[in-house]
Amino acid sequence: MPRADGTLRPWMARILLSTPEGQQVVELRDHNSLGRHPSNSIQLLDKIVSKEHCVIERRAGGFLLRDLGSLNGTYVNGERVNGEQTLRHGDDIALGSTRARFDEDVGRPVAPPPPYGAPLPAPGTAQAGWAAAAPVEPQRPGVAYPPVQGASSPPHSTPAATQRVPTPVQDFNARAPIGAIPVPATTRVDVNDRARAIGTQIAATNRGFLPSDQLAQNPQQLAQDYERLRLSHELSREIALERDLPTLLNKILITIFRFVRADRGVIFLTGSDGGLVPSATLRRDGTDAPIPVSSTIMNHVIRERATVLTHDAAMDFAASKGKSMILNRISSAIVAPLLHNDEILGVLWLDSETLAQFQPKDMEIVTAVAAQAAMFIEINILGKKIEQEIVNRERFSRLLSPNVAKRVLSGELEVKKGGQLVRECTVFNSDIRGFTPMSEGRAPELLVEMLNEYFELMVETVFKYEGTLDKFMGDGIMALWGAPVMHPDDPVLCVSCALEQMEVLGKFNRRRIDDGQPPLAIGIGIHTGPLVAGYIGSSKALSYTVIGDTANTSARLCGAATAGQVLVSDATLARLSGKFEVQELAPVTLKGKERALRVYDVKRLAPAVQVPAALGG
Repeated sequence: MPRADGTLRPWMARILLSTPEGQQVVELRDHNSLGRHPSNSIQLLDKIVSKEHCVIERRAGGFLLRDLGSLNGTYVNGERVNGEQTLRHGDDIALGSTRARFDEDVGRPVAPPPPYGAPLPAPGTAQAGWAAAAPVEPQRPGVAYPPVQGASSPPHSTPAATQRVPTPVQDFNARAPIGAIPVPATTRVDVNDRARAIGTQIAATNRGFLPSDQLAQNPQQLAQDYERLRLSHELSREIALERDLPTLLNKILITIFRFVRADRGVIFLTGSDGGLVPSATLRRDGTDAPIPVSSTIMNHVIRERATVLTHDAAMDFAASKGKSMILNRISSAIVAPLLHNDEILGVLWLDSETLAQFQPKDMEIVTAVAAQAAMFIEINILGKKIEQEIVNRERFSRLLSPNVAKRVLSGELEVKKGGQLVRECTVFNSDIRGFTPMSEGRAPELLVEMLNEYFELMVETVFKYEGTLDKFMGDGIMALWGAPVMHPDDPVLCVSCALEQMEVLGKFNRRRIDDGQPPLAIGIGIHTGPLVAGYIGSSKALSYTVIGDTANTSARLCGAATAGQVLVSDATLARLSGKFEVQELAPVTLKGKERALRVYDVKRLAPAVQVPAALGG
């Protein structure tokens, strides 16, 4: 690049690397450390390379390579370095399976290094045994070269977005290759960012597709877009129609194992308390042994909302003291958040006991799969909610009159779960007189048929007067006015319902007599007062009901009523506003009551009194 005075600065020395990710170029600084640990300025994702393998330093006479006592050694032109060795332009360097070539920028191009894992050249010869290759154009000012994965960014710089060419991947459960994979452009995080202390991570975002008019000039992007569509099709074909959530999660793991060589996989879903709950597991060996995971990595993924790839988990997270990764032999791992509409539905965990098992392309696959899987999981969860809503509607329709149920389900009226105090509720109880003797000697199926026909008529009348059906108790019925829906004239509605039930029962009995069946006789008890109403039961079976002395008193009045009587308490009578003709009976002593209770037998509507207009006559 030009200096301030307009002259050109000398070209910098660099090394050309062949890594599992392909050939890459990195400029050398005054001090450069190479190794597997993320603290190195050039991190090499090579399981044969030592954590701190060697350094390349600028000296007065040029650059010098110094081995740091690495286990497998550092080789220059096929000879192992013992201590230090000065590098010359074009020298071949081998560290584990990684191959490199030193370029001192003296104006003479050098051939690229051999592929990753190539054999060492013959000792003592420069470039011996290396396949001939086209010369690499020297790095020139203003030209952007792909960075080495893990190489430090210059001070105050921002890691640039990188794009990789799709690479064919082998389907591990079949012999036929399944083709290239979609690789969206992503933002890489430098491994020396100590605030993150992470090997590699990728933002869980999707770049989208290019407009069609731009694809003709970008065949590489066309290939990538095609492969992304192919991957989406593969996933959709396997899991899109599955509606059972556990089966869906298992299918997601099985599908992922076709694309990524993971040994173990777990899908965690976010529970109601916000914690992660393991919901599906898979091991490639087919066993059902427990799968250990690292809370350190999981917490990082949730916090950063980004996919993590680690080649050596114990080292990458050493600063976090992730002892579980060492104890559970978690070497390589890819962990992705299940994000849908910026909401974390869970976490996808894949790992292997082999160092450097996964490559960046695997991370990009898993990130894309996790995004699509999250969408299917969300659809499945919404489907379950809809099914539950249908069940709730059915339950409300059985408890409430249709018009009231519609208002509750639309949100116009609120029904709260749990118990709540109702200051005034009118409770209705009825049962058939002499039912036990009647049932003796009769076929059970005939009794059930008779009760169903009777209940159908009685409940229809309850709903007509906007009451709430609480429960059936043998041959008895319990209904409510004032919970969960309140009307200003609930006691009047309740008593009107009771009188009409007597009329409906009369018509029912006439049909029974015509068929040679005995008539039915019922007694009704009604009481008004405070009680507690709400959903009561277990987490799997809830029912709406009321508890309190008001409900008990109503049941006791029902027991005291003779056939054809509608008994109301003094508390209910006070709220009827003279709309009914009543006859006061002798006070009755009810079970559990110290004082006798004044009771009244309701005969009929008072003269000139109409049924409430809201009921339509």
